[in-house]
Amino acid sequence: MDLNKFMQAFGLLFVAIGTVVGLGFAVSGVVAGMGSLVFMGVCFLVLFCGIGGFFAWTGINNMNRERKINEKGYAVMGKIFDYVPDNQMTLNGQPTLSLIVRYKEDGIIKQAVVRTGQVDTAAFPRGATVTISLFEGEAALVPGSVSDVRLPDEENLLNPDIDPEKIHSSIGASCPSCGAMLMVPVGMSAICPYCGRKVKADESGSVR
Repeated sequence: MDLNKFMQAFGLLFVAIGTVVGLGFAVSGVVAGMGSLVFMGVCFLVLFCGIGGFFAWTGINNMNRERKINEKGYAVMGKIFDYVPDNQMTLNGQPTLSLIVRYKEDGIIKQAVVRTGQVDTAAFPRGATVTISLFEGEAALVPGSVSDVRLPDEENLLNPDIDPEKIHSSIGASCPSCGAMLMVPVGMSAICPYCGRKVKADESGSVR
């Protein structure tokens, strides 16, 4: 379930109920000359429309944010590396799901945290390929983009020995097993795309 769509529908339903019932009480109170009934109607209207308006605004605002990123940003394909809880959005007390998506840009492995608005990981298996849009430091998932498409150098996009946030430099190295050339982050290891061997570069720059 997409939480943003749920919040929008839930909020609009609350606004509709509050409007109909609240105005019904208020009008009945005016006709009957009962101030207490009018007061009850106003309270009902304010309470339900306030709560419903907040939920609807939150859902619509989040969807508009994602739409803006997808329309104005640029798309990259990456791999779902891991999950993190999004504690800013919860459903039934459970945090929704954000994806850690790793991708290559200008030959450099980077990663982005992408909200899904959902709580179930089944639709977003680890290692799956997704397309995300990037705009002004924010990322959004392109709807319906989850696939099993193979990406170049995907072994290193999924390599747990590589931490994109801690890469300071990389060196060119020759794989000790097959001789293929590859870039290895200093202090980490990279997987040779040809033979699958892990090649490590220590802080001194030596490769093994």
